[in-house]
Amino acid sequence: MSNILRISALAICLAVPGIAHAGTATYTTKGGPEKTVGTDQYQGSYQDGTSVVTFSDGSRVSENWTCIGVSQPPNAKVFDFHFACNSSSDAGSYSMIFGCNNIPGGNGMQGCVGGLNGKTGRYAGKSGATTWSGTGGTGTGTMQWTD
Repeated sequence: MSNILRISALAICLAVPGIAHAGTATYTTKGGPEKTVGTDQYQGSYQDGTSVVTFSDGSRVSENWTCIGVSQPPNAKVFDFHFACNSSSDAGSYSMIFGCNNIPGGNGMQGCVGGLNGKTGRYAGKSGATTWSGTGGTGTGTMQWTD
C-alpha cells in the first residue's frame, strides 16, 4: 500500500470516532422479574428494569426500560435470542434492538450487540450501536450515538 493511502486511512480513522460517536456512554442495568412463555425449545420473554447511563461528559441519567425477547431456532440462527427494548428517562427515549448469544460455561451470561434508535429528547433523530453483557437483565454495556 502506498504511503498516501496509509496516511489517508489513518486520517479517516482518527477523524471518524469524533464525528460518528458524538454521544458515547456506558450503562449498567438491573433487571426485574422475567416473564417467559413458550417451551424449552422456543421461548419468549418480557422484562422491566432500570439502568444508569454515564455519558462521556460525566453526566448521568437513570432510566426505566422494557424488553421483549424471542429465542431463535437452533438450525437457522446467528444469535440465540433477539430482543427489542424501549428505554426512557428525563433525558428522552430510545429503542434498542439486540442479537444475543449465550456464553458457553457462563452460568446464564449473555453477550449482545445491537442498534439504537432515538425517539425523543437528547436522542431524537439519532441512531447508533450498543453492546451489553450480563445475566437475567443485570449487566453492563456501551452506547455509541451518532448525530
